[in-house]
Amino acid sequence: MGLALIQLWALIEDRTVRARNHFDKISPWKTFLRTAMVCSLLGALLCGLAYRRIEPIPLNHDKLVFSSENSFGLMRHLAKNFPGRVTWSESRVQAGQWIKGELARLGYSPKSLFFSEVIAGKQYTNLENIYVEKKGTTHPNEIIAVIAHYDITDTTREGAMDDASGVGVVMELARVFAQVPTERTLLFLLTDSEEFGAFWGATAFVHNYEHADQIVAGINFDFIAPEKQTGILTLCDGLKTGYTPLWLREIALDSLRSLGSVKVHDMYGFMEFVERAMQIPPADHGPLLANGIPAFNWVGQTENFPYVMAHYHHTPYDVVEAMHPESFQHFGAGAERVIRTIDSLPKIPENFRDSSYLKLSPHYYLPGWAVTLLHILAFIPFLTYSLTKFGKTFSAHSSKTLRKILQKEAKVMGILLGSLLLGYVVILLLPALDIITQYEIFPATQKSLLLYSPNFTAMFLVVASVLFVHWLFKKTFAEPHDADGYPEIRHALHAAFLAFIILLAFLKNSYLATLLLLPPAYFWMTLNARRHTKDRILNGLLLFGGSVTFVAVAVVISTIFHVGSFYWYLFLSAAYGLVSAYSVILFFMALTVMIRLFKSFVL
Repeated sequence: MGLALIQLWALIEDRTVRARNHFDKISPWKTFLRTAMVCSLLGALLCGLAYRRIEPIPLNHDKLVFSSENSFGLMRHLAKNFPGRVTWSESRVQAGQWIKGELARLGYSPKSLFFSEVIAGKQYTNLENIYVEKKGTTHPNEIIAVIAHYDITDTTREGAMDDASGVGVVMELARVFAQVPTERTLLFLLTDSEEFGAFWGATAFVHNYEHADQIVAGINFDFIAPEKQTGILTLCDGLKTGYTPLWLREIALDSLRSLGSVKVHDMYGFMEFVERAMQIPPADHGPLLANGIPAFNWVGQTENFPYVMAHYHHTPYDVVEAMHPESFQHFGAGAERVIRTIDSLPKIPENFRDSSYLKLSPHYYLPGWAVTLLHILAFIPFLTYSLTKFGKTFSAHSSKTLRKILQKEAKVMGILLGSLLLGYVVILLLPALDIITQYEIFPATQKSLLLYSPNFTAMFLVVASVLFVHWLFKKTFAEPHDADGYPEIRHALHAAFLAFIILLAFLKNSYLATLLLLPPAYFWMTLNARRHTKDRILNGLLLFGGSVTFVAVAVVISTIFHVGSFYWYLFLSAAYGLVSAYSVILFFMALTVMIRLFKSFVL
């Protein structure tokens, strides 16, 4: 028996030695290329097997009776008679009274849902959502919500486009359906404080409306475009989480297509990928989706939409004279068809809240499980390369050396990350200490002067706090030579830490993990430890390449959406909670890796 055990041990030891010798001969790059080829083939095979054709839902083709003339007239009255209806103004209160009077005139019983909010450091308690309900006959517990906001920003005057136009559409739809029996309950909602908060009125509504869980579809009108409107864009992103289910999205798109007189814009493919990754919606549909309520948003489009956003959106030029009556027909008739179609469905889809898909084209999509597998396949070559390199690195050093270097590097990274996280705590304290103006969730609103006036004192306090705490931690915990030598071992630890960050990001949003962390994974893994000048320059370029998508997204957000200096907007977003604590911590973890790589392989 003892002899057999000895022979078995010798066999295992021989096989282990052979395996280790074979492993030592494997090139990390060869492993990477092989894995990349296999993952590419698997990805293509997965797409081929998993893609599905979109099955359209038959539309209701009852006669449409929406009147663009009535809708335009309602917009004109609201914009001209109640200018300056900022959330905290008396004009906004008077506008609310007029809206309730008009709805009552149609035979409805208007209701109010009051809420409070902190705007520019001041608490307001009389903010008001206004809504009416029309009970359904056969499915009264299934609600279709039609939404627009009646407040405006403090950078405009009439707010005809944003969003008296949406209010005009909602109120005309309320007239259309006032005396028409419907199978499902219709909810017409005019929200307050869409501009500040943002979407604070919609957020308060879904949290406090007693039948919020019965809403099966939400239709939001952000604005009708001024000048000559040529198309309508359907937006589907929720606030931090959620997305429009495919069935509702297709009803919205097909309803517009059925009109035949308007271009139908849909963000699928890569644009949907980015939209799902960022989860920063532009309108009231966001809070609904975040709370599991199917919804979508319509935005009017023109041939030169960037000009519209720059010239009219949130400016004094957003006036009635810039609006065209025929543009209202596109919105209103399309929405009427959406409502009639959903109302006439024999049954709401069983998975009506499910939004786990990626639309590849106007006719095809991938189910959510396939998208997640593709995201995982995208990172596997990085993991195999790193593991192979780890193995070769670790086999070249004694366990004592490995343990010593890894412990030292972990300590240095812990000191840096701890300093950054304490800086984040300081950021969170700034509004409470009145060092920066306090707002709810979003930093002010688009084109607000606050966004173009960075508070360098506040940013200096944060940077100074980080530097001081880092110095204090180093004095307390660090040894003089903690960060010296063995760059290849340290690189292995950095890669392992980055893999851990990727895993945490996947748990929150695999789209975001792929968009922002795929470039660092592949750029940073190729850094080399040679100390020649050209190698340091190349390493610096590789480090920058890893952050290119983050920088690109930040620049696009700040330019297209007019939110001021992107670094200041991100700073405020962290302070107010637009960017979640989870995401901020992951960002600082990735920043820790980048700083350590820069010090080890560039300096």
